[in-house]
Amino acid sequence: MTTEYSYKEMYNRWEIFINGGNDTSHLRKEVADSWKRCKKLNVNPFKIPPIMDEYEIEEIISKNQYLINVVGPFIKLISDLTKETNFLYVLTDQNGNVIEVRGEKHVVEQAKKSNFVIGANRFEGAGTNAISVAIITGKPIHIGGPEHYNVNFHQWSCAAAPIHDSKGELRGVLTLSGHYSLKHTHTLGMVVSLAKVIEKELLFNEKNLEKEKKNKLSQKIYFTFEDIIGSGEGIQSAINLARVVSKKSTRILVEGESGTGKELFVQAIHHASERSEYPFVAVNCGAIPAQLIESELFGYHDGAFTGAKKGGMPGKFELANNGTLFLDEINSMPEDMQVKLLRVLQENEVTRVGGTTPIPINVRVIGASNESLEKLVDKKDFRRDLYYRLGIIVLQIPPLRERTEDIPELFIYLLNKICKRLNEKCPEFDRDILEYLKSFHWPGNIRELENYIERAVVLSQGEKLTLEYFPYKVIEHVFMPKKIELTSLENMEKQFIQKALDVFDGNMSKTSQLLGITRKTLYNKMKTFNLQKNSRERIL
Repeated sequence: MTTEYSYKEMYNRWEIFINGGNDTSHLRKEVADSWKRCKKLNVNPFKIPPIMDEYEIEEIISKNQYLINVVGPFIKLISDLTKETNFLYVLTDQNGNVIEVRGEKHVVEQAKKSNFVIGANRFEGAGTNAISVAIITGKPIHIGGPEHYNVNFHQWSCAAAPIHDSKGELRGVLTLSGHYSLKHTHTLGMVVSLAKVIEKELLFNEKNLEKEKKNKLSQKIYFTFEDIIGSGEGIQSAINLARVVSKKSTRILVEGESGTGKELFVQAIHHASERSEYPFVAVNCGAIPAQLIESELFGYHDGAFTGAKKGGMPGKFELANNGTLFLDEINSMPEDMQVKLLRVLQENEVTRVGGTTPIPINVRVIGASNESLEKLVDKKDFRRDLYYRLGIIVLQIPPLRERTEDIPELFIYLLNKICKRLNEKCPEFDRDILEYLKSFHWPGNIRELENYIERAVVLSQGEKLTLEYFPYKVIEHVFMPKKIELTSLENMEKQFIQKALDVFDGNMSKTSQLLGITRKTLYNKMKTFNLQKNSRERIL
């Protein structure tokens, strides 16, 4: 039978303990154990725990955003039902970091006095409290008044319940806090019930994510050869070669700079092949940590390592059986994995990590690289034998700067695509833009062009698209002569001003803004150099 103590009696026993006493007989075991640990750790029972700095808070919030999103609606629902109850709902992560606080304004303000705010930590370094005990024991608990080790928490009564995921791992702690006088036997039950509902929601989300992950393993093919835009000789040559090789199961290596559309070609090849009814599985070799890439590609056996899923897991080779496995950024694959991949390509079978039984596979492998693998081989950064196994056919995708004749067609296609996605009406555009864009060097290729077109659509707000809505570096490139010739500063200035006037269709405000001079100065210079608002008007 638990003895009930008054607040004053509990405070007196707390005071004796922190002044050197050892009696914890009035406390429950888990609370008493925590007091002893706090004393051993030299926790200051009079100091208000500190708050993290802004950068640390942002990092903690970002790291726990998923949990905040899941818990948020439930806390809002309950807090709406319990308005004006003077309670505070607090969510912490598994380490006791406060990541969410909800409650009436005056209660939140009261909590600030003891730094019970986002960015505070309520693990045992802050002294015994409901959150720290719930984390350590993994069980719900109610702690009130002088049961808290820190005197700054004595006014609070807190009920905390841990939140676990489907694997039983602690994800966070939900706490309902109020003034000590508000202590009620139903408070803990309410928090425990809410925590259980949240755990069910986490389980539901995890199952959905698992389903989505499985669906993504065999990816939907979105692109065919008809989706590849461009009628120039360079891109048409690549398309024709890709069409020919798509009919056989020959291994292909697709090379091209980032943003040139390598995966678009790979998907089109798969779609046109005899394997089109079977899985298309894509793996970005550069995005997988070196220590995980083997199990990702080859799968793992039951119990192969700590945390391995019961029953094991098939790798991407098995999932792509009879279909196509696309190994993107294969140039970033570690050398030891290159050896293992070579063996799989030679023997057409895989052995899961931790297993001993080879599994036969029938997979067409297509690799892609944003660097020349042949050059990497010469520099000994890629295995020669693997290069020859993969690169039976090497398909080169030309960069955008080498196919500028395709820019008008690409521009119109991308503009329509972007406006459809943004649910915007396609704006008119200055036809001269196409010539200006053709003069840019496009280091990011088609992906960069698409980004800049979307930027222009958003900034123009439905107005006619002109060069001014594109990034300054594009505009600057238009003005900078490709070949610098010796000329007078006066002549260079004259050419520069006329070019700016042409680009902005004689708009004096935009031209002066770009040149960094006033409209009055611009007018004076135009008069001095005998310039027209638009040189094309003179030609007409």
